Amino acid sequence: MVRLTAVFVGVVALLVGILGLITPVSVSPYRQVVSCGSAIAPDLSEARSLDDTSAANVPVAGEVVVDTDYTQLCRMELEDRRLWTITVAVVGALAMSAAGIQRVLASRKTPAR
Repeated sequence: MVRLTAVFVGVVALLVGILGLITPVSVSPYRQVVSCGSAIAPDLSEARSLDDTSAANVPVAGEVVVDTDYTQLCRMELEDRRLWTITVAVVGALAMSAAGIQRVLASRKTPAR
């Protein structure tokens, strides 16, 4: 029963990790959604175009203007996605491997009939 639970948890964790890697990533500063691609295939073209045409690159006298670096926000979000999805996938693979090793060891202990 424990082995079956470990395999189930491992499969679910592995699937969540893989799906997290291929799911699109986006950032939304100031309610403007910017697509960043996925953790496997990043696409920073939209973020770079917004960085190039940002109105905050023009100085305004007497006002504080914050220049949002969309490319850096996308890179940080992609890195965060990679960190947790790869970790979850590895934990899932390890859980499945441990269940498999436990099965092999258990079969060696039982005498042949």
